[in-house]
Amino acid sequence: MKSTNNESSPFSMEDFEKGLMLAGLISPSTVEELKQREILEEYQKKQKAEKSAEYFKRAVLAAKIASDLHAQPTFGRVKFQKLVYLCEHVANLHTLHRYEKFAAGPFDNKFMHSIEKEFQKQKWFRVEKEKKDSIYRSTYIPLEGCEKYKPYYQRYFDQTAHSIQYVIDLFKDKKTDFTEIAATLAACYFEILEKSEPFSEELLFSKFYAWSKEKGRFVQQNVSLVWQWIKDKNIIIIEVQ
Repeated sequence: MKSTNNESSPFSMEDFEKGLMLAGLISPSTVEELKQREILEEYQKKQKAEKSAEYFKRAVLAAKIASDLHAQPTFGRVKFQKLVYLCEHVANLHTLHRYEKFAAGPFDNKFMHSIEKEFQKQKWFRVEKEKKDSIYRSTYIPLEGCEKYKPYYQRYFDQTAHSIQYVIDLFKDKKTDFTEIAATLAACYFEILEKSEPFSEELLFSKFYAWSKEKGRFVQQNVSLVWQWIKDKNIIIIEVQ
């Protein structure tokens, strides 16, 4: 492939054609290009397999949470979402970058919108939605294969099972609002660490209320009590004081 541009061009026709070749839009014209294409395809297959494995691992953890808490009257979709976030943290899954700021706290939109289909596909749970006073409540109904996630759970989370169970048990009877506050405070704390900001509770609470205007419904005294509870229960490692 011969470039039609002069040497000073930052992006040549040769570069353009190579990009098309690597993208699979045109066929390789040399043995070297064929090798490059094969290397890229192998890398892409590996990435896809890794993403698929990570997704299934997260689904197994989500199944553990649903299995333990589905019968609790306080367990619904929002509480489920926040416990997935907190349990992924203690399980060292390194998925915090996947979460975005939503009104009810940290939320992985793509994962949480697919997990119900995955539960159904694996025959672990069926999710039923009931509307009451213009609010939808999700109920997680165990299916015939609801126990089949357990061998995977033991394989994936053998080293962190105790920490995961600890978090699940702590929040078992907690209301949705409490869980939302806790997960959002944890996310704000992680943000402070990530940005290497000098920690103070004033900064933490400022970030909490700046998260979303919806957080204004929580009085600071209650938010402060939840933060103290998080510290007392050692849910997250406080690296700065």
